[in-house]
Amino acid sequence: MGISVVDMRSANADELFVDTLRRTGFAVLRNSSLTGNEGVDSEPDANEHASRLARMAERWKAFFLGDEKWQYEATETESGNTSGYISPDVSETAVGHDKKDLKEFFHIVPDTRMPESLRADTTGHLAAAQQLGRQLLAWLDQHCASELPAEIRGQLSESLSPRDSLLRILHYPPLEGVEPEGAVRAAAHEDINLLTLLPVSAEPGLQVLLRNGEWADVPGQFGDIIINSGDMLQEASKGALPSTSHRVVNPEGPASRESRIAMPYFLAPRLDLPLSERYSAGSYLKERLEQLAR
Repeated sequence: MGISVVDMRSANADELFVDTLRRTGFAVLRNSSLTGNEGVDSEPDANEHASRLARMAERWKAFFLGDEKWQYEATETESGNTSGYISPDVSETAVGHDKKDLKEFFHIVPDTRMPESLRADTTGHLAAAQQLGRQLLAWLDQHCASELPAEIRGQLSESLSPRDSLLRILHYPPLEGVEPEGAVRAAAHEDINLLTLLPVSAEPGLQVLLRNGEWADVPGQFGDIIINSGDMLQEASKGALPSTSHRVVNPEGPASRESRIAMPYFLAPRLDLPLSERYSAGSYLKERLEQLAR
């Protein structure tokens, strides 16, 4: 069975969400409360949600295509993450690969410097993502207690740390035909954190590795939110909630000459949270960031 689309207005949305996360490591949420000004139990304003995402994509794309970005070069945060602009020259190389991804990005944590023209929509989206993230972690607290260490059962939602979580605005530039052979927009990888919240992009390209060994496009439509488990959640659940490989493939034809914007929010717990006998969240994050830096 593939990744399920879960309607957040369904009476059993929590059970459907946990089920697809257990089976595939991914879920797609429809009619979520990712609007930033409503309670998690109220109906979302779908038009407001879609309008804000569309504005963010358009304005951030203009930011990346201009020269202003160089005024916001990244600095390191206390957790070891970065805050600000990261250029393609110093972008990530996925673990196990030898080519840098074809992307640039901007990291946002509380108090990150950014252009004022981008601040209102971006901080509104960030607040809404934190709210939705707490709800999803509360569902895991409710339905996955037996799969988590006794020390953190019922505490995932409370452990969410906005300071250590990260909103990444990704820009995959148009392909010019001179890229290094074998380089892709995002090579196959798994995320480090607890959960990732990713609004469906207007441009295709995101694929997930299914258990049968085949790559498949992630389902969804603009306005949906893709959720995937990260390595921290896999570690804490002893694999019951898998962290599944995913990638962004290079488009072909006219689409290759278009930018692609993606806006994942990486939910992280406070760094002293024990994930297992081997790791705290902080020691796990440190080890993985060191792997990326090699």
